[in-house]
Amino acid sequence: MTIYTVLAPPPKAGSDEPDPDGFVFVKEGFCWPALYMTAPWLIWRRMWLILAVYVLASIAVITLANRMPLPVAWSILVLFGVLVALEANNLRRWTLERRRYRFLGVISGDRASEAEFSFFANCLESPAPQPSAKP
Repeated sequence: MTIYTVLAPPPKAGSDEPDPDGFVFVKEGFCWPALYMTAPWLIWRRMWLILAVYVLASIAVITLANRMPLPVAWSILVLFGVLVALEANNLRRWTLERRRYRFLGVISGDRASEAEFSFFANCLESPAPQPSAKP
């Protein structure tokens, strides 16, 4: 089972509650698309600040790797890519929190669609708090 973090967008003007269609389910763990297509993945997720840092860090890593023997240079480049993929979903959560998304909870599921179904089913099952009767 995969663990997902649930984040809610800030409420729109004139509303007290966030739009459930805007909820984001971010997977915990390694991000394969970020390993193979880092820059397009960052652009797709609109993570502009992280993209700028990634480009600068990539230039630094490539400059450093050019001054070393070829096997060491390749090792550095591969390890840099793996590090980015390991932290990609954490950076996505951080970016969403910077955009004032609110943490709602953690849910598990085999796929994102199953986690979404479980999350919303649990929300509907939990009864609303009842006001306490005054004695």
